Amino acid sequence: MPPAGGFDQGWSVNDPCFFKDEARGWILGRVTKVVGVGRTATLSLASADGKVTAERDASAIEAASARAREGVEDMVALDELTEATVLSTLRVRYDRKQIYTNVGGILVAVNPYETIANVYGEDRMAGAAAADAAFSGAAPHPFVMAEQALRALDRDRASQSFVISGESGSGKTETCKFILRYLSYRSKRRFELAGTPRGGANALEESVLLSNPVLEAFGNAKTLRNDNSSRFGKFTRFDFERNSSTINGGHIENLLLEKVRVVEQSSGERNYHIFYQLCAAAKAGKLPGQAGKALTGDASTHIYSKTCTSVDDMDDSEEFDATVAALDALGVKGAELEAIFRAAAAVYVLGDVEFAEDGDGSKISTQAPLDTAASLLGVSSSKLAQALCTRVRDVAGEGGVRDIVTTQNTPEEASTLRHALAKATFSRLFDWLVQRANKAFDKSDQSQFIGILDIFGFEDMATNGFEQVFINTTNEQLQKVFNDLVFEAEAEEYTREGIDWDKTCFPDNTPCIELLTKRPIGILRLLDSECSRGFVASDGAKLVAKVNKAHASSPFFEVCGPASVWRRKDGSRTEDADFLVHHFAGPIVYTVSSFVEKNRDALFPHVYDVLHASSDSLIQACFPEREEVQSKKETVANKYLSQLASLTATLRESSTRFVRCIKTNSEKQPQKLDKPAVLSQLVCSGVMAALEVRRAGFPTRVPYREFVREFRAFTPRGAAITDPKQLAHAMMRHPHVAERVPSSAYRLGASKLFMQSEVLYQLQSIRNAMLYPFVRRLQRWWVKLQGSILQRKLKRCGADLRDASSEAAIKGVNCVAFVRDALQKCEASLAKANLLINKPAEAAEALSSLRAEIAKATEIVKAAVQKKEEAYRIRAEFLAEIDDAYSRCKALRTIANGLYAPRDAEGLTDACVDAEGKLGACRTELLTVAAQWDQGALALSGSQGPHSLRKGAMQSMKNISSKQDTHEHRRARLDTALKSVREAESLSQKMLERQRLLDEARREFQAALDAASERLAIIPVEQFIIQGIRAVPDAVVEARDAIYEAQKTLQGSDSAPIKEAVTNAQASVDKALARAESEALRLRAMTDLDECEKTLVQIGHEVREGGFEERIGDLLTHGEKLVQDARAVADAPDVATLVRAARGAVDAVNHAGEQLEKAQAQKRAEEKARFNKLLGRFQRMDEANSGRGVPKFARKAGGGVQKPLFKVKRVSTVPVEAPPPPPVQPRIIPKAPKSPLTPRNVSPPDTPAAATPATVTKTSVQTPAGGHTLDSWIAAKNLGKYATQLHDLAGDLHDLQEMTDADADELAQECAMPKLAARRFKKALLELGAPVHP
Repeated sequence: MPPAGGFDQGWSVNDPCFFKDEARGWILGRVTKVVGVGRTATLSLASADGKVTAERDASAIEAASARAREGVEDMVALDELTEATVLSTLRVRYDRKQIYTNVGGILVAVNPYETIANVYGEDRMAGAAAADAAFSGAAPHPFVMAEQALRALDRDRASQSFVISGESGSGKTETCKFILRYLSYRSKRRFELAGTPRGGANALEESVLLSNPVLEAFGNAKTLRNDNSSRFGKFTRFDFERNSSTINGGHIENLLLEKVRVVEQSSGERNYHIFYQLCAAAKAGKLPGQAGKALTGDASTHIYSKTCTSVDDMDDSEEFDATVAALDALGVKGAELEAIFRAAAAVYVLGDVEFAEDGDGSKISTQAPLDTAASLLGVSSSKLAQALCTRVRDVAGEGGVRDIVTTQNTPEEASTLRHALAKATFSRLFDWLVQRANKAFDKSDQSQFIGILDIFGFEDMATNGFEQVFINTTNEQLQKVFNDLVFEAEAEEYTREGIDWDKTCFPDNTPCIELLTKRPIGILRLLDSECSRGFVASDGAKLVAKVNKAHASSPFFEVCGPASVWRRKDGSRTEDADFLVHHFAGPIVYTVSSFVEKNRDALFPHVYDVLHASSDSLIQACFPEREEVQSKKETVANKYLSQLASLTATLRESSTRFVRCIKTNSEKQPQKLDKPAVLSQLVCSGVMAALEVRRAGFPTRVPYREFVREFRAFTPRGAAITDPKQLAHAMMRHPHVAERVPSSAYRLGASKLFMQSEVLYQLQSIRNAMLYPFVRRLQRWWVKLQGSILQRKLKRCGADLRDASSEAAIKGVNCVAFVRDALQKCEASLAKANLLINKPAEAAEALSSLRAEIAKATEIVKAAVQKKEEAYRIRAEFLAEIDDAYSRCKALRTIANGLYAPRDAEGLTDACVDAEGKLGACRTELLTVAAQWDQGALALSGSQGPHSLRKGAMQSMKNISSKQDTHEHRRARLDTALKSVREAESLSQKMLERQRLLDEARREFQAALDAASERLAIIPVEQFIIQGIRAVPDAVVEARDAIYEAQKTLQGSDSAPIKEAVTNAQASVDKALARAESEALRLRAMTDLDECEKTLVQIGHEVREGGFEERIGDLLTHGEKLVQDARAVADAPDVATLVRAARGAVDAVNHAGEQLEKAQAQKRAEEKARFNKLLGRFQRMDEANSGRGVPKFARKAGGGVQKPLFKVKRVSTVPVEAPPPPPVQPRIIPKAPKSPLTPRNVSPPDTPAAATPATVTKTSVQTPAGGHTLDSWIAAKNLGKYATQLHDLAGDLHDLQEMTDADADELAQECAMPKLAARRFKKALLELGAPVHP
């Protein structure tokens, strides 16, 4: 018996073995030749069918035991648990139509993609039910596993569970149905045996079975891998009466429905079956109610089902009948049935609603589908349209008050919202259907149950997104349960047999689960925390950056990106939005895109409210009243983790059995088993891990009686031991065994001998070595009987000739002419010797000549091999240089792709093409113009097929002269090609230098444009628009357009157009600044004219009141005329004209005000003189009468200063001067000059700085007092009336400089200042440098 790969004992010719082939996986074959001994031996191998030959090291092949070749029902019984033996067992049983195999307590189900007779009938169910207590003779089958669960339920009073997993198309759903059928059969059988009539609650198992067509219609779809793929997880629970196998209730729980399929399917895939069933039923007139009228076209006319509309061997109309019958069995009839179809049809029709641009928002462009969908949903069409085309936000306002902000959606945003509505409606409808089904049969309050979990396996797609994270997290958690249960089973057997073992060598994926789910930084927990951040939540690469920071040190996590070594499944580089998780099934790269939005999974409240207000009771039930404050736990991740925790707890509390469904091939063809794909599924499903757990300790376990019978050669002489265990122990201490098998390599159990994986083969090798001398004696005796010495010599010559031919074939020189001639000559001599075997004298001479020819041929083969190896060495050196040159050309192509100038890129590419052409010619020459032996091989392969390489080789050989080029000639041609590569590299350096200079110029131009943009940004365009001035915004727009055009020219490769565009942009910015400054001066001038008109009205009133018309009337008339004249030139192009006219009007009004004050003062003096004269008369009269004086009636201020009796308002006397416009100097060097325009002297008059006179310059603000004291400043500013209050407020002018707007307003209110006086006071403060705005 041959050893396992890597053993010390050598292999022998014709030993059965397994060797690995890249395309076909592990292949059963035999050893055809052995070169060397032990680990270093090289073996020639051939497959059993003779189609594959190979050479392998002894350490790379596996021994093929009889059990592995014949197949076993339970793979635990295999002598060696390896990939090769497992695959061989499955292959053998698959060929026999035996698709179920046990691996301990695991059932492996292989999908045959064909109907197998007599596998699932009632006779098979009856056989499983009648099996004995040990289930001896019961072949692996789902019925047997279900019967085991039922008996365990009765025996242990503990709940049972099945976990059925596998790839899409592996047969999970069908296996689940078989187990459900058997449980239903056993329940019905119990009633039949008891003679109890079934009905009502006694037929609940039928209701559970009939719910399958409903859930398949709404939850299954055609994918590329499976025509009826379940796109959700399902845990079906059968409740049983205590101490009985009678079903008295059931419950279904759905997990992770693939909602995105409702709105998007890959090419060749379909939406959920129900949509196509509805279309087929409507076309046949079988769809009742409003839904039948709404769906008038084929499925291909609807946007949500355009990719694929039909499935082979599936009639959607018949499937619709089955769905209706299943709903009827669940009690769904009449109005309730129509409501379900209306809701599903509404989702279907929503996809046909399209949107168009409407200004800044969007509008409905297909009104008919919208009206149909709204009618089916029972909502207003206008309200639904408004909800889809707008977005309503509830934002925090001032004082904690919530503000409602409504914005218009773009067509893309409206389409996204439509998709979200369709997904939410269908998902809630599916949940409602599950609840409705549970209502029909969930009538039990018992805690004893059998549960069946039908769940998808690990998924590694071309792009793994949000859904794959949850699917693989589920499988990771289930794998943890699986590992723990397998570990417990192993621990129980070791404990039962009394064997000590190492518990640290078993797989544990807990760190991976914690990476995904542990608080607070598990990936799903981080995703939840981002969802709570509102609009500032990170997604894509930003979210991945946070995940990288949290888990970069985890051995189960890898940081991805273009610079990392990790690649996606299609071989492309990963991006910054990718991360990798080392799952139990292998490394999987995830791409983060819209994770936050998908995790929130909530409709906007205003859309939700529209559906909540539906007149349809089913839609109302799907969209109950919305809570105002939604908990953050309502995310998909939190809901999913809660479900997963509950499911895991249920599985751990029950006794769990596992079914691993295996997909035999991706083409869904019968009688085809793709070994590499099957092996990958075995690894992903944990079957190989279960075997690894078993292999980690003592995997080979042989009952003592079998061991004694097989290895009786080790029985000690004269031993009289009858106990099998003691005898096995004595046999293991045999000198030959003890020398090579240490005692640590095996353990003596209670009923079995436990051995490590290599021990059994070592024992077989020792036994063979002990028996070999006896076998040799028998062989020699047999040879003497079978023929003469000449015959043996002839056979030996034939063997030597075969060895020489094999050596030539292995080394690839068998097609060389002189080698082929020598071997053919030997074969002819061998045939001649065979003819002369009966003539001893002639045969001896022929054999002597034959042996000489074979020896010569052997030497010829060796010489040919040496020459070939030398030629290959030289060719390898040349090819290495060519490959290096190709790499340099590839780098040059990368440089060419990055060049700005198309001409440069084209020139460098052409140089690369020329160099690569020369390199390719050299490579072709080296590959085709080889040595003499390669020509023969190429000639032979040229006739074997139309492959392009063979054709090219043959064509090249036709062009070769009989005298081949020498090594020096090929060296010269290669040097020419390498020179072309160097010239291309030199050219690339020149182009890169030009590009570097262009980049520097671009940076300078960009800096110039940035400076121009900053200067342009200081213009308050909005304020000019408010004032109705369009010239400034137009100039700004023109300048921005010029900047934009200059930005576009930056992408060019010529600096001259860029320089011109930047110059134009700077000129446009200067023009806009000048226009803004001019318009600001115009606005200030108009403001002064308005103030003048108001002041003239006040002065006129006081003139009439005081009777000063003759003195001041002309001044008023003159002031009014100047104001009118100034307004007449308000639209003059030259703003300086308006400024001068306004200044003259202001001076005239101020002069009139001063004259009024003088007149009022003169009048008061005259009145006072008359009063004093009259008072003196009364005083003298009173003195004459009483001798007492009368007090004076003068009004004085608190500080002793005489207060004026009349108030005179004045217009600001600050002259208005228009500063000259700034010079416009075009610049190319990007250094922005300091702008003459500041926000204060450009703002329109309604801003705080607009009323500031144009002549208030930086110098006047820096020296506000002009040498004044506080008293002299009050007098100079004509504020004497308020001197007391000013002295109370300030000790000097510096205190006034610190006054704010609030201080000035408060003082003006205390002093009852008129409006004009208050403005004059603030202007005076502003001149002092106070931070006020007049």
